[in-house]
Amino acid sequence: MPNPTRLVEDAMDAPKPTTAFLGTLYVGTDRLERPLTDAERRDLSSLLRKHDFVGASLVSLRFAFTLRHSHLAAHDLKGRANLRLVRRGWDPSVVPLADRLCRLVWCEHQNETRESAAARRAEETFLDEQRLAPAAEPSAEDRAVRLEEARREEERGKERILALRADFVEAGDTVNLLWLDYRLTGIDEPAEMARRSGRDIGEFYRAAERRKRHTARLLEARTRLDSKEKK
Repeated sequence: MPNPTRLVEDAMDAPKPTTAFLGTLYVGTDRLERPLTDAERRDLSSLLRKHDFVGASLVSLRFAFTLRHSHLAAHDLKGRANLRLVRRGWDPSVVPLADRLCRLVWCEHQNETRESAAARRAEETFLDEQRLAPAAEPSAEDRAVRLEEARREEERGKERILALRADFVEAGDTVNLLWLDYRLTGIDEPAEMARRSGRDIGEFYRAAERRKRHTARLLEARTRLDSKEKK
């Protein structure tokens, strides 16, 4: 029996469509290479309501929590899966919505796991190179301290990204959510982001100003929390 998810992904490889819907298939903005029109957004919202998007999201959220064991991280994972659904598409005649969302949650989880593993390997390689350098070799205790500091910095970085994403989601800032996803995959040029998302490049430049305000609020909140902890 064909893999339902594979069928959906294969449909994404068809020639570039001109509309968001081909029969029952919602093709996604990645294939369209443009944002949805107002009419297409309404059609997609209607389709998701028809297939109990709220209930399917709760199923995917529970699945995300079993993967992350953290409410904040689970909500972040679910939010990225929902965004991926809009970008990658879905065919309700092939796979139920809850199954599609859970599959996307798994894909996002795997992507982050690979990124974290790559970061750890890079840190370990750097420390090994430092150890092999002509300079005095650090002690085992020094290496352990450095690794622990690197691990803590990685965790702090993840927390900052989660907080920033949560702020974007709360504000409904879809352009900055796209910006964050692209940056995490190594894409940092607004022109390339605009090309991939099908949005006007000006949207990404305007999003930068909003991003400064988001960041300032988070830094202010972090400063207040640090002050309370010191007291």
